[in-house]
Amino acid sequence: MITLFADVLLPLALPKVYTYRIPLQWNEIAAKFCRVIVPVGKKKRYSGIIWNIHEKAPEGREARYIEAILDESPLLDENHARFWEWMAAYYMCSLGDVMQAALPSGLKLSSETIIHFVESESEHDLSSLSDREILILDALKKIGELNLDDVAKIAGIKTVFPLIKGLVEKNLITTDEELKYAFKPKTEQYIALHPDYANEKALNSVINSLKKAPKQQDCILAFLQDEKNPRINLEPIKRSELLKKNVSTASLSQLIKKGILMLELKTISRLDATNANSTLPELSRAQNIAFSEIIKGVETSKPVLLHGYTGSGKTELYIHLIHEAISAGKQVLYLLPEIALTAQIVRRLRALFGSKVQIYHSKFSENERMEVWQAVEQKSDEGSLIIGARSALFLPFKKLGLIIVDEEHDSSYKQNDPAPRYHARDAALMKAKLYNCPIILGSATPSVESYYNAITNKYHLVGLYERFGGAILPDVIIADLKEATRKQKMKGIFSKLLVDEIENTQKQGKQTILFRNRRGFAPLLECNQCKWVPQCAQCDISLTYHKQAHQLKCHYCGYAIPVVSHCKDCNSGDIRMKGFGTERLEEELSSLLPTLSIGRMDLDTTRSKHGHYKIIEDFQEGRIEVLVGTQMVSKGLDFDHVRLAAVLNADTMLQYPDFRAFERSFQMLSQVCGRAGRRNEPGTALIQTWNPDHPVLEWVKKHDYKSFFTYEIAERKTFGYPPFCRLIHLYVRHENQNTLDEGAELLASLLRTSFGKRVLGPEYPPVGKVRNLFQKNVMIKLEITLSPSKAKSRINETIKHFQSEVTLKGFRIIVDVDPV
Repeated sequence: MITLFADVLLPLALPKVYTYRIPLQWNEIAAKFCRVIVPVGKKKRYSGIIWNIHEKAPEGREARYIEAILDESPLLDENHARFWEWMAAYYMCSLGDVMQAALPSGLKLSSETIIHFVESESEHDLSSLSDREILILDALKKIGELNLDDVAKIAGIKTVFPLIKGLVEKNLITTDEELKYAFKPKTEQYIALHPDYANEKALNSVINSLKKAPKQQDCILAFLQDEKNPRINLEPIKRSELLKKNVSTASLSQLIKKGILMLELKTISRLDATNANSTLPELSRAQNIAFSEIIKGVETSKPVLLHGYTGSGKTELYIHLIHEAISAGKQVLYLLPEIALTAQIVRRLRALFGSKVQIYHSKFSENERMEVWQAVEQKSDEGSLIIGARSALFLPFKKLGLIIVDEEHDSSYKQNDPAPRYHARDAALMKAKLYNCPIILGSATPSVESYYNAITNKYHLVGLYERFGGAILPDVIIADLKEATRKQKMKGIFSKLLVDEIENTQKQGKQTILFRNRRGFAPLLECNQCKWVPQCAQCDISLTYHKQAHQLKCHYCGYAIPVVSHCKDCNSGDIRMKGFGTERLEEELSSLLPTLSIGRMDLDTTRSKHGHYKIIEDFQEGRIEVLVGTQMVSKGLDFDHVRLAAVLNADTMLQYPDFRAFERSFQMLSQVCGRAGRRNEPGTALIQTWNPDHPVLEWVKKHDYKSFFTYEIAERKTFGYPPFCRLIHLYVRHENQNTLDEGAELLASLLRTSFGKRVLGPEYPPVGKVRNLFQKNVMIKLEITLSPSKAKSRINETIKHFQSEVTLKGFRIIVDVDPV
């Protein structure tokens, strides 16, 4: 029999796949893209994926055996595997990084350290043990075994390895590795009648025998009673439903103990099973024209860029395209940049497509994500719609018939940490190419790169420049904060003009959205005497004041301390707040206009799974008159009664030191303004600024995307930025600042031997230290005409040379392709 070997991909940041031997008895069942259990190192075991099967033994070592095959059929298909390979190559990460990001935890088994107590004939000497060690031993004697999380909880510490190592060396405990299965199906308890009593004679007999136990008799009669039909019920019913019929838990337990009734566990789905109850929306004249243009674009096999004003009805076009794909038995992927956006769109699409709609994003539990994965894989023959954030790209589609990337310009589509640092829009374009399916990119404010691709005929451009239902674009007012301050027309952080507009909106029974892209109460506290500012202990950033939590928090690493009352340098008690966030905005507005009902939507108020849904529902139903929020409120949301949308401070975006600052500002401001007046009644947008003559504000005021694009594309061409070049950032990190300076300079000089003046830096970014690591940025600008694969290969070689041959150690180098 032939000896076969498998190259196995592991969910680890390793530079290659590793070769294992397939046991002879499994030669027939081992297949590409099936999961297997393999040993790694001395004790660890992982579930990997067979990436290739061949007859070539590894050189220089004896191949270890695969220990188990987990799947009867491949987990991935060829298209899916090619997508992973493309992502690893394009974004310069390992294939294991992609696997780690792509698979839900339920498909990634790994070994877990299990601790056991060592039994001894003579008693152990415990006199030299610490209190924590004694706690662990006591727990082991009672429970029998512990894992690392258990030890951490019992000992009250995070780093448990020194504690475990000490107990092992004292021969008090042993450790071994067991595979940890993450996925747990959802089950529900059902009560069933034992088969011995499933005939009339036996049933009457058992009921009569329970006369001396009336509560048990009532329980069996309640079980047999079918409220929907006047007949005896012999089918299992939910335990919870039976207990609602005035049945006591004790009497039910006794009947189960006697073997009259049985307790059964049934696996149930966590996925929504809503039935469709709506018809397709009718398209307007402008929408019908746009729909025809989209079909023409699809027929050319080009990506379609749908550029439509906010409120123009792009979603109605998506709905008709989805309907056609599902009717043809195809799968549809609908990507959204923010989880907050799913709240409205899911409700609407479920009314149209019922249980064919599934959701996939990070607020779902791992078990729910696992069930969606299984549904996409197992029901590929049925038409379905998956709505999700960027991670939904990795689902195992087999009949992908359409991809929609809504708000395609949004920077939330970019994964920043950990690897792979991919952009979901660009990855979706590649996925559409691999699966040979249409892709629609939609936005009211397209990214400069996408619009450039459209006007240069790489994409098919479709315009939708009428608001749906005859609604008109909002009137944009620029509030000059400098002038308002000079004329003493400011009320705290609000101009009088804005306060008047909010009051008028309330009087009309309408709603307001207030945008401030900074959460917390105040960005920093400052000593008024010596200007000392509380800083994060781990990052080069000031701590943000959160009044509700009464803490100063770092928004980079999560470090938090109680609010300080005195300066740490001069001991002054004159500590003042600088700037404002959404929390302060909410509080000051409540003081100014106490009759208003105000809601806040930011990361702090939406941490729970259904946090977004509750706030959006309250606003939709009119229980909230003013919604204060960060960028979550700025895009994609559609409310009937919003008359006023306001930006509290436009200048922080406009002044940010980045070549995309104007683009991001125009997009964000336009999207916020677009929330107002989306139905028959006109709306108003108000932007507070210290620089009212800024050109971006003029373009926003006129809703003039084309003038903004003309200016921006000329600037990009002059200074050599995307789409006229490709950017690759290398973030060099080290715990010692002097060593970082030396190493970053050396890496940049090594890169210059291959790329010359294309290498810029190294420079410190705006935040020069994060989580106790100092960092510098080296930027590489590559002409479009250069081969990206050859350039990336050369960069990887340079990094390997730097890491292996340079005497300086302890560096982390993060590669970010196409940074945003």
